[in-house]
Amino acid sequence: MNSQTTFAIGLVFLSSISTTSIADAADILTNSAQTPSTETRISLTLELKTKANHWGLDGREYQRYLDLMRGPLGIWNPDIDPLLALGMFAESTQQEQRYAELYAQQEFNLTERALQFQQAYRAAFERLYPSTAMLDQRLLSPYLAHQQQKSETREAKRLAQKRFVEGDRLLLFVPPNCRQCLPEINLLISLLSGTQQSGVDVYIRDSQDDEAVRVWAAAHGIKTEWLNDQLLSLNRDEGLLQRLMSQSTASPADAMPIFLKRNGRFFQLNRESLGL
Repeated sequence: MNSQTTFAIGLVFLSSISTTSIADAADILTNSAQTPSTETRISLTLELKTKANHWGLDGREYQRYLDLMRGPLGIWNPDIDPLLALGMFAESTQQEQRYAELYAQQEFNLTERALQFQQAYRAAFERLYPSTAMLDQRLLSPYLAHQQQKSETREAKRLAQKRFVEGDRLLLFVPPNCRQCLPEINLLISLLSGTQQSGVDVYIRDSQDDEAVRVWAAAHGIKTEWLNDQLLSLNRDEGLLQRLMSQSTASPADAMPIFLKRNGRFFQLNRESLGL
């Protein structure tokens, strides 16, 4: 074999090796370029499926939840869970019922677990600290007293509402400046809410003229609809309170006395009897 033949064979052999190496290198590059993205897609799919299973949903449902969260719902309530979100935006009655049932089951399970742990906690506390009360009743006393007062106030208000009859008027005498006037008027109107042809007559003490009454009404946020519906009237005192107090045996210490007018007669009322 001469040198030219040997050289030619060498070229063919080298060409073969080069071609194979280039092809292998291309495959390696291709695989290395595709593998991460493929793995990422698989990882994302598994993660989505795991989250969906956690809520009892399939992947399509959970994807719809993610789509909803990209819209206004995600801005209004970024912490809303998938069942509530999908239930609020259900596309059919059947869907709404499905999500409602899943949500009910979820809440039931959570509540049951919480109660079970509470029992375990109580047992552990009593075992570890047998001579110590779990709750210091002295710390609860102000709260219990406040709750008792609220309950008594509601009951007094309920009883007071039953005492009013058709045509009753409540007269409230107020000073020119008072922060509690509007809340008080609100409460008195609510007491008469179930009584026909009744209302509240507010008398502004020391008011010189009608303009002073209008200024008072504007300053204290009196609602125009009360006046239009005859639930409320605004008046100048003109000595009426003094005349009523001279006939009353009650203490004149109240800064905003309340009287009941029924069939032309006047009776002074105390706030406790009205639940105020």
